[in-house]
Amino acid sequence: MKLYNLGRVLFLLLILVSIGASWADVIEPGEKNVPFTYQIINMHDYPGYVFILHGTPNPSFELLNSSEFSFYKLSVCSIYAVPETVFNSVKLEMMNDTQIDAFLNNDSRVARSNITLDGLYGTVNVADPLESGLIQLRINSIQGNDLDIQKEKIIYYYTNGQNVEKPFQSQNQIPEPTVPGPSWDYYLYFIVLPILALAAIFYIIMRRRSN
Repeated sequence: MKLYNLGRVLFLLLILVSIGASWADVIEPGEKNVPFTYQIINMHDYPGYVFILHGTPNPSFELLNSSEFSFYKLSVCSIYAVPETVFNSVKLEMMNDTQIDAFLNNDSRVARSNITLDGLYGTVNVADPLESGLIQLRINSIQGNDLDIQKEKIIYYYTNGQNVEKPFQSQNQIPEPTVPGPSWDYYLYFIVLPILALAAIFYIIMRRRSN
């Protein structure tokens, strides 16, 4: 009987956790998600290492290169540096999730980053032109178990095709996005072209009067 009751409790807890995760995915009406992507801009300075993304609840592990990368919006991730010879010998792809987590967080040969990464800036009103943000990361050093990475700048992208770059003043605070001013095509279509049209009309009128 006790085992039966324990099983019911565990089953209810599993349902509650699933409901919580599903609810966290729900966006309020009139709102939209603004996702983050990341990029390590100087990975080529460390050719002897393999860089791995590991997070909760996922990914279990993902190999990184100099391209942009992203992950599940509710995950919290870290970056790990593993000497290439070590990576080739441990065969991470043959491990289960528990073994991968233990290796990355406990093995003395692994360097662990000093920052964590979020997959989502947050939500904004659907009318907000903000579309996404790219955070560029720079590796400062790899010493023993310490992988020193800093957030160098963020590039905000907007639905009108514009982008705005902002440097990080503090590693713990993301620079706030600002709505960019009108783009060049705005000035072309709504200011320059009307002026040219008026100038052409004025020129035609003056020529007719002179004739």
